[in-house]
Amino acid sequence: MKIDHIGYAVKQIDRALSSFKKLGFQFYHMIEDHDRNIKIIFGEKNNYRIELVCPLDKTKKSPVDAYLSKIGPTPYHICYQSANLEVDIENLKKQGFRVIIDPERAVAFNGKRVVFMMNIGFGLMEIVET
Repeated sequence: MKIDHIGYAVKQIDRALSSFKKLGFQFYHMIEDHDRNIKIIFGEKNNYRIELVCPLDKTKKSPVDAYLSKIGPTPYHICYQSANLEVDIENLKKQGFRVIIDPERAVAFNGKRVVFMMNIGFGLMEIVET
């Protein structure tokens, strides 16, 4: 599997954008994922892609709340591309990963499915089908 991006949990997406732009990152359009209650924007520099993720409505739960409350803004997942999502999920399960968020279609990937898996030695992994 090829790395697609590194996900960063951020409290204030505008402040994070400003900081990353100063480092030379170019950003695309903002995406609002109401199903997951997150605001997302992808950026790139030297073929290195990042995803800034922020709660959309801070009064509701979002997938980045725990990271932001315990650690603050931080990289929190690596996303890989998968040509065969089911096969890669089964292979990763054999390596000690477990599914923590079942495959779902994601607005940020034009309806392609993503799955989140966790391994205590690795941390959080997102996989997006290609």
